[in-house]
Order: sequence, then C-alpha cells, then structure tokens
Amino acid sequence: MRKFLLPFMILSTFLSVGCSESTTLSEGKANEGFSKEAVKENFAALSPPKGRLAIVIDGNSPDPDDIGATPVMLALLQNTGLSSRLVHLSHSCDLDPFRNKARYQIDAENEMRRQNKLDELSRKGIELFGPFNNLRSFYNCRVDQAGATQDLVDAVNASSADNPLWIIEAGEPDLIGYALEAAEKSKVQHVHVVSHHPANDNSGDYFTWQQILDFGVKEHQIGDQNVGLQGPIDNWDWAKNHTDSDIAFIWEMMAYAEKDGVVPFQANKFDCSDAGMIYWWITGADNGGNKHATPKEIKDVLLLNEVRS
Repeated sequence: MRKFLLPFMILSTFLSVGCSESTTLSEGKANEGFSKEAVKENFAALSPPKGRLAIVIDGNSPDPDDIGATPVMLALLQNTGLSSRLVHLSHSCDLDPFRNKARYQIDAENEMRRQNKLDELSRKGIELFGPFNNLRSFYNCRVDQAGATQDLVDAVNASSADNPLWIIEAGEPDLIGYALEAAEKSKVQHVHVVSHHPANDNSGDYFTWQQILDFGVKEHQIGDQNVGLQGPIDNWDWAKNHTDSDIAFIWEMMAYAEKDGVVPFQANKFDCSDAGMIYWWITGADNGGNKHATPKEIKDVLLLNEVRS
C-alpha cells in the first residue's frame, strides 16, 4: 500500500508507559506485532505523558460535533498504541439539555435521537478501534448518570503522581464536577482537565468552571480546535468509501453530524474539533503537545495502519 509521510516533530523523549509497567503498545488490533520503536518510527511526534485518559463528551447539546469527533478520538488512540490508556468514556453529559445556555436549542425528539446515535457509535467505535482493555464500558449520562459518575470517581481515585488522570472535557463540566466532588480529596491533585473552548467550560447547569478548578485539578487550555479541525468536507474526501471500514465509519459519522440540522453552523463542514485535545495529548500534552492539529495531521495518524502494511 502507499506509504503516507507523517508530521516530523523531533522529540527526544521516549514513550511514557501508561497504566502500569506491563502496559504495552501491542494493544489495539492495528498495533498487533508492532513495537514501541515501530510506532515512534512511523509517527515521530508520539510522546504522550504518563497516566490515563477519561473522555467526557456531550453530543446531546445543540452542536452535533461530538458525533464526528468521538470515533476519531478512539482511532487516534488505537493507531498510536495507546488504547490501554483509556479508562472512561461517557456521552450526553449535558445533564439538562433543555436549558442549554447556547444560542441554539435542541428539542426533546432530537435530543433522544442524538442519545441513540451516540450509544450506537460508541458501541461500534469500541468494537472497531478496540480492544480498550482498561475501559469497563461506555456510559450515557442521561440514562445512567450515577454509573457514569461512579466510573469517573473510580478513575480519579486510582490516580497518583506516577499515574495521573487526564480528563478530556468535550462537553459540559457537570459530570466532571460531580465526580470530583465524590472522589477522595487527596487524589484530585493528580487530575488534569483539558479544555479547548469556553463554550464547554461555561455551560454547566450545576457547576461553574471556577468550581471545577477549585477542587484542585490541573487546568490545560489548548485553544479553540475548531480553527484547524472544523472545515470543508473535501478535506475528508480521502476517507469516503475507504476500503478500510474503520476509516469509512469515521467519514459516515462526520457526514451524519454535518446533515444533523439542529444548528446551522455545521452545514458544509466536517468537524472533529474535540479530537484536537487527544492529538495534543499524544504529541506531548503540556510538554510541547501540538495545539494546532489539522485534518492532514489527523489523517496521517489514522493511516498509520496503512503505513505499516
């Protein structure tokens, strides 16, 4: 198969080990038989920090961008051999979507449709891009808020200086707030919260962003990822009808979000902006991670499987 050039960011640090010393880069079907050195050779920018990941998305808010971004996030972890780092995945974290603070609103019928679509794509995404051996399940926060909260509490309570938790805030902060409130106070200092937009930070119905910070987490604001990752549909023409069903699924989900219709600003655009937080994390996080991901750079990682063939 054709070999695609990857972004060349020379980083001298070696890949950090994830959940434990036994964590390897062989987890995830695209990485079977490939060593740490092989991953770094094909993706020179790979330099994630130590620790684990929790991804909290909404998708049941007016903006449907999480529908396209979620499979991209899962695929990025798979293709960089970091699947074992993911310990929490929840969606529909807008706990009271009918008093959303955004300009546009979602009605009950569309909100339920979104929940169902997010259930479907989360289940299929885990199947396509797994195994995620340290992920118990995924959670619909509107259906099982208690289960989602407890799963995130457990992830926080497992944190330490050598094994921190990085929470990707891809939606309202309320579920994160409830988890931090219930977690062991001594563990919260080892939690990082990553945000790319104040529209998420300031949209909580039950927790303000300042209340989240007051728990004692480490905050990372990486800048609006819509700048690079919300753009023309033809940026993703390469993925349409791709022979790899995983890649084709990503295109289908971004196309679904583009046609969603609840908000006008996604028309004629494909948006995986939340995936920019994962790209920042896998390329170094707060130690030089790339805050300016583009569809080309995301594509390079998504095609690592082809590079290795």
